[in-house]
Amino acid sequence: LELAQEAAPPVLYLGIGSGRLASPMSGAGIELVGVDSHPGMLERLRGRLPRTELIQSRIEDLELGRRFDLVIAPSNILYLVERLRRAADHLADGGMLAFELANPHWLRAGGGDGVRVRAFDGNGARLEVDYRLPDGRTITQHADVAIVWPEEMENWLSAAGLRLQRMFGRPGAELLESPSFYIVASR
Repeated sequence: LELAQEAAPPVLYLGIGSGRLASPMSGAGIELVGVDSHPGMLERLRGRLPRTELIQSRIEDLELGRRFDLVIAPSNILYLVERLRRAADHLADGGMLAFELANPHWLRAGGGDGVRVRAFDGNGARLEVDYRLPDGRTITQHADVAIVWPEEMENWLSAAGLRLQRMFGRPGAELLESPSFYIVASR
């Protein structure tokens, strides 16, 4: 939120989904351009945030023809270098990219809190993730994700022409013990 409030509007939000984070950001006065590949998510978000510009696209295919002061991407969606490069392509000079990645140290330890690691080989993980629906039911998503190690972050970012500005874990958790870690990078 602090980065978004300091950035020139609008903020490009990759993987905006149905607005779990976008709605409170919009409520705080942040102008967003949202991108998601799932039409159902975008349709739901259009009802919640009718004034927000929403674009249906895969990140790998995104070409907006404009650049942004801040690009954000939560939920581990920039774990592929092709996506990271496309996000970087949308940064203005001096712009910042802020994103979240699954922590491989946490995954190697077996996960927790509704995340089960079914396979882990250091390059990727097979996960089962439980989500509680508003009606109380729980659904399980199966996912295969590539691993990005925090220790390799500077090299990984350089493949997209980015420099590490800051890397940290969740509040109150050491970086290596946090389920996710967060990166702020610049061109």
